[in-house]
Amino acid sequence: MTDGNELFDDLPVQYFPQTISQGGMGQVWTQHKAQLIAKYIYLFTIITHHGAYIDGFAGPKNRDLEDSWAAELVVQTEPRRLREIFLCDLDPKKIEALHELVARQPDLEQRHYEVLTGDFNDRISYVLASGLIKEKTATFCLLDQYTLECHWSTLVTLAGHKPVGARKIEIFYFLATGWLHRSLNGHTVNLDRPDVWWGGDGWKELLSASGEKIAIRMAERFRDELGYRFVKPYPIYEREKGGGKVMFHMIHASDHPEASKLMARAHRNVTLAPEPLEQLEMELSQIDP
Repeated sequence: MTDGNELFDDLPVQYFPQTISQGGMGQVWTQHKAQLIAKYIYLFTIITHHGAYIDGFAGPKNRDLEDSWAAELVVQTEPRRLREIFLCDLDPKKIEALHELVARQPDLEQRHYEVLTGDFNDRISYVLASGLIKEKTATFCLLDQYTLECHWSTLVTLAGHKPVGARKIEIFYFLATGWLHRSLNGHTVNLDRPDVWWGGDGWKELLSASGEKIAIRMAERFRDELGYRFVKPYPIYEREKGGGKVMFHMIHASDHPEASKLMARAHRNVTLAPEPLEQLEMELSQIDP
């Protein structure tokens, strides 16, 4: 396994001002997780002028925490440039919440909304077979799992959907580094098997690794095995302003050469007032979607 300082030596320096193992630029807090995602997709669609959004574990995690439901914030982001939206969950109560979210949207005739009940590892085949995620469709997939729910084979399917040469489906993947060791050691009610989550028994190497090293190792797999050009893990802290322990890491994987810049911008501005749309369009208009 390579160390964090070597991981991106073969990529343009301007896209990675820090090594993958450094967390300073990626400090975000749990309360602002959903806002960060929504802000990034806002910037993402300013460039592309369209987009498809897939949320594999889309139900609300905490309905009592204001502005903490990523699917809700993303769906309601203005301007409403996302065209295809797929929201999946296994929990019947969360499915009900998703149907309610879709029902109150004002653009049901202009957008394609689908709420999918079931295991995302099974339902992803339906989404990709729909014909709506085309070669040039800018596509974003959020995988906000609790621990071991997202199978490695699902990531392989997502990364390999588009033909060689096209930009892959962009992924935000949440890795529960704060409590992963307990799950891998069997101290959990989660019945998902570690070998299915990891794609083999290589997960055993993680048992003696720190959370940061696990995040680096997973990021390496996104680059080396899934073929993403730009990968960065962002630590998600227990409390605001980087306080407390790291609960999990958000791994951002993209083929777009401006992706890491947009992610950094989203992080910097996640708690600030929205930037004027006209200013953003002018600044980003020269970027190739």
